[in-house]
Amino acid sequence: MLDFLHIENIAVAKSLDINFHHGFNVLTGETGAGKSVIIGSINLLLGAKANKDIIRYGENFSTVSAFFSNVSKDVYDLCDELGVAYDVDDVFSISRTYTSEGKNNIRINSRPATLMQLKLIGSKLINIHGQNENHSFMDKTNHIYMLDEYAENHDLIDEYKILYDQLTQKKSEISRLIEQNKQTRMMLDALKLQIKEISFAKLKEFDEEERLTELKLKLKGAEKIVKNSSNVYKLLLQNDSGVSAVVLIEKAIDALKRLENYEPSAKELYEKLNNFKFEIEDIAETVLEYKMIQGIEDPDKQLTAVEDRLALINQLQKKYGPTIKDIIKHKEDAEKRILDLERGEGDLEDLKCEYKELYSKASTLADRIHVNRLENANKLGALVKKTLMFLDMPKVKFKISVEKITRDNNLVLSSNGYDNVEFLIATNSGEELAQMNKIASGGELSRIMLALKSTLSNKKGAQTIIFDEIDTGVSGSTSQKIGIKLAQIAKDTQTICVTHSAQIAALSSTHFLIKKEEKDGRAETSVRVLNDRERIDEIARIIGGIDLTEKQFAAANELIAQSKDILNEEV
Repeated sequence: MLDFLHIENIAVAKSLDINFHHGFNVLTGETGAGKSVIIGSINLLLGAKANKDIIRYGENFSTVSAFFSNVSKDVYDLCDELGVAYDVDDVFSISRTYTSEGKNNIRINSRPATLMQLKLIGSKLINIHGQNENHSFMDKTNHIYMLDEYAENHDLIDEYKILYDQLTQKKSEISRLIEQNKQTRMMLDALKLQIKEISFAKLKEFDEEERLTELKLKLKGAEKIVKNSSNVYKLLLQNDSGVSAVVLIEKAIDALKRLENYEPSAKELYEKLNNFKFEIEDIAETVLEYKMIQGIEDPDKQLTAVEDRLALINQLQKKYGPTIKDIIKHKEDAEKRILDLERGEGDLEDLKCEYKELYSKASTLADRIHVNRLENANKLGALVKKTLMFLDMPKVKFKISVEKITRDNNLVLSSNGYDNVEFLIATNSGEELAQMNKIASGGELSRIMLALKSTLSNKKGAQTIIFDEIDTGVSGSTSQKIGIKLAQIAKDTQTICVTHSAQIAALSSTHFLIKKEEKDGRAETSVRVLNDRERIDEIARIIGGIDLTEKQFAAANELIAQSKDILNEEV
């Protein structure tokens, strides 16, 4: 429990030391006496945001320290998890100093600690219920945690969350791989197109380009040889027009034969010309052999083919490498890359199978959590309703709705299972159950929260519960019942309540008075435990105000006596 609280240089609190007791502790005082300072200081120990405005005027720092005894194993287990040192035989302490320069000095068991460590450990030590918590209580996202606390689902949920985290990670891997496979398929198409393009070229020999270049030069020379030798052959011996040197000479020879009958000397000319014909034919045949020596029938056609082939190789070189060897290697690498990429499809199927298996395990565990929630929702709902009826809400209807979250008839798993949990209430007869924020007033919300706190107080949670003005918006008789319920909580959990209610104060086991006085020209808050006589005076003040009468003192005395009887009956 919280044994000792030290507050220094916070607003009107110059130096406050409060020794709290086991059981039901009540703090009362006039408005502005400093009750909010005490609650605010404790909130600082729980990790609340600090600013320079909290520092008492004229001072350079503010400090809050707390000391605890009989700390639960849960706290020590959390310390082990967070790496916070402790001695189980020593007092457990937390402190926080905030300077005017905005620096935090946090210590747990006199050793430096972080703000996050302070928040986590502080929440195990102290739980503060105030008006702000009423508003957070209306947020239905918090309802599932309250139900799980009552149902003691912590171990199941911890086990489930491990599976859910694995499931979420696996889902991310699948999504990433699906997206990757989209890119892969595009890459596969590109690689296959490259392979097809290279394969079409039928490249086999690394020196083909050099050989084709040499052949190109040869073909360009052959073109001139073939062209001129063809022209000579056609002009001398044979062409399509039928007019060649040999044909003309043969006609001249025939003419000379005919002249021989008339001119004997024509015979000599005939023989010479006939010899010329044989020489011309020999020349034509010899020139034709020049063409045949090249081994090329149609150099133009072959040159075109060679140039086309070289152009194709040059185009591939621009895309895939400077040499034919590089092009062929690119094709081989692309084929290997395709094999690797196609294996990714198999990886996706493996991941989907793993996801399905994890989903099955997580769903099975979520089923157990769901059944446990349904069972305990009825129990907790009945207990809360019973307490609310005791707290002057006789017509109240209270239900904890537990519904499966589905999408397209499939369960939707979240970090807490697949349940949507919501507290529904109807405060008056004839009303339908509805959401908390649409029905409950401030005073009703306080009572609902108290009903839950009283039910959950014996479950694992903070060792000290602080209620800040839980009596706001309720009547005197209801306040007394709230006080009874707080006293019941205090049997198992140290309970501290800041109140303006005489009925609640009268039921306390320890009564503190918060008072603001002027010292050395400045306001300063003090806190002290009241004795029996002082307690009567303070409760009379709460009942009657400034000018007190004997009747008010008598009423205060009677209220205290009545409260003792009530507590004895409770025992």
